[in-house]
Amino acid sequence: MDIAENHDGHVYSWIMFERETIEFVLRAIDFYVSLLGDESRELAEDPDLASLITEDTRRELGLGRDKDRANRLKQWIKDQSEKSDDSYHVDISMSHGTVRFIKAVSLLYLAKLKTKRNRLASRPNVTLSTLSALDREISRKEELFSSAGVFKSASPIQLLAEYGEAPETEVAETPPQRNEEVALLTASRPRPVLVGSIEILDHELRSRCLDLFNQFQESGQSERNDTVVAEASRILENRLRAVTGCTDGSTGKQLVTLAFNGQKAKLRVSSVPSEQEAAQLLFMGTFGFIRNQVQHKLLGSLPAERVLQILGWIDYLLSVLEQAERVADAP
Repeated sequence: MDIAENHDGHVYSWIMFERETIEFVLRAIDFYVSLLGDESRELAEDPDLASLITEDTRRELGLGRDKDRANRLKQWIKDQSEKSDDSYHVDISMSHGTVRFIKAVSLLYLAKLKTKRNRLASRPNVTLSTLSALDREISRKEELFSSAGVFKSASPIQLLAEYGEAPETEVAETPPQRNEEVALLTASRPRPVLVGSIEILDHELRSRCLDLFNQFQESGQSERNDTVVAEASRILENRLRAVTGCTDGSTGKQLVTLAFNGQKAKLRVSSVPSEQEAAQLLFMGTFGFIRNQVQHKLLGSLPAERVLQILGWIDYLLSVLEQAERVADAP
């Protein structure tokens, strides 16, 4: 069941941010303020549109208030940051409404960074290491502001107008130039340069999951990444069933208990009881936390980097099964 979101006045008495995150938020606010400034300047330069907005209208609608609020928040965050003696972390107390605003400007800035990354990727002779580094940092920030800590249950404040589709323009034969407009609301997540960054040694896992993973990245279907995790968990479950010789329809945690549980274990990974128990807990946690989430609900857009990390983890668990000693006399 979804948990109701806090009201904007709710105050979080202690939030710990990395200083790097604070610096990113300040840049995000600067970017948002620049959008407001560009819009005001363009409006002032168009006499027809400018004539529609009188001083009374400005006062009534609070035009200019957004810019003032953003600048005040930026200064407040800087002041709080300077009070912290810790060079790595900054502790701040703030309202849920402020969290929502920070999430909104940060996601907006991330959308701009994605378009810049994609523009760079369209150039010839861009190195793999550069794109990989950019993808990693974009993914870290996207994960933080989308689903970590106080941001997880915060809905971003709507900052940009959503007004249908942009008019179609003639397709350019050259990559976008620096001054071209980009619709930030539709900015797509870059396809990460990732597959070479992790080795999947198990043949079945590699053949059944990496092709599927690549297919989703190529087609821009990151919302289907949970399917890759579900497939990997099925491979692990099927392998457990095979090595334990279980034919009674047991699944998941039942197979883990059959394989590793105490004196009745069918598999022995260590002669040290505490290590044998710890191995059981590793598998239990994988099925209980990772597998169950993708089996029982749609998770949306899982970061591609996290999907590969999960594949690497399951690859390791498969190797544990492969190297385990079969206990022939297990009942």
